[in-house]
Amino acid sequence: MRMLILSGNDALREQVGDIRPLEQAIMQYIEARCDYEISFCYYDTPNKYRIKPVAREAKAIREYILRVEKKWGEIDFLLLLGGDGVVPFFRLDNPCDDGDENVLSDNPYASRDDNFIIPERVCARIPDNRSGDFIARQLTKAKSFHNKSFGLTARVWLLASENVYRSIGKPGELKISPPVTEEKFRADWLQKRDYLYFNVHGSKASANWYGQDAGDYPVAMAPRNVMGAAGVVASESCYGAYIIGKTQDDAICLKFLAEKEILGFCGSTTIAYGPAAPPSGEADLLVKYFFEYLQQGLTLGESLKNAKLDFARKSLRRRGFLDDDDQKTLLQFVLYGDPMLCALDEQVRV
Repeated sequence: MRMLILSGNDALREQVGDIRPLEQAIMQYIEARCDYEISFCYYDTPNKYRIKPVAREAKAIREYILRVEKKWGEIDFLLLLGGDGVVPFFRLDNPCDDGDENVLSDNPYASRDDNFIIPERVCARIPDNRSGDFIARQLTKAKSFHNKSFGLTARVWLLASENVYRSIGKPGELKISPPVTEEKFRADWLQKRDYLYFNVHGSKASANWYGQDAGDYPVAMAPRNVMGAAGVVASESCYGAYIIGKTQDDAICLKFLAEKEILGFCGSTTIAYGPAAPPSGEADLLVKYFFEYLQQGLTLGESLKNAKLDFARKSLRRRGFLDDDDQKTLLQFVLYGDPMLCALDEQVRV
């Protein structure tokens, strides 16, 4: 199995300053993962593959990856280090008629051809949060097994959320907003967990996530509510994984990743879709599959990749094509964190 770790030297320095401690952490990570063949490159500096450095531009970086693969061999795992200012998201045409001008996506980095809908390799990203130490800490995380989950849903989506949460816990244990608000939110709900599930509202202009009951949209949780959290996070919130111009102070996804025992975050960079009740579709179905693969002991990266493949297959069986919502769902969901981590300990894997 081959893994390529990729970043931009100049861009990374601009975001985090001194990168030497981070480079040491990357080398230690590679040495510890002796069961994988791992290569680390900057796309903008000379490299051992004698590939011409490229500019900080998504299409050029993707071509760089393809050239590395041609010389080195098939890449199974791709880990991008840095946020949009280091390794830019692709700005893809939005297939839906909604408020998003385009879809921020890492899918093209996971694809070898021009069909970006279906990933062909695992692709994950560790955002920089304007800190080299933040990136390095994602490379040293390890699983602690707790056999507990947590879920929070907007009241209007309770039935749909119960159908997803059943994959990791008892539907009756879901927290519902309202009545849950940021003032009533208890930090211990997020602690000593294996899986954390959220089906609430989000906004790229706000740091908070919101519940809903008819026309009432209370703040369900804020970054300050994330304390001592553990596990793998999957969020269906609109803009749940939106990080452009943000840090952990105003992006819940980054606040989660700043926690020592959070392994990774799966979420949407733009407006996401899902039904109000079963059967699961769009974001509900993708997250449900993601949890099911994690439960089987696959890595975080493999779980999201396989979830997207299964999502596409089911959608094609249902209607013979991927509609606009399906296409956007597949493009907008990204994974933050080390894609090689597993949600289960070795001794409890199925």
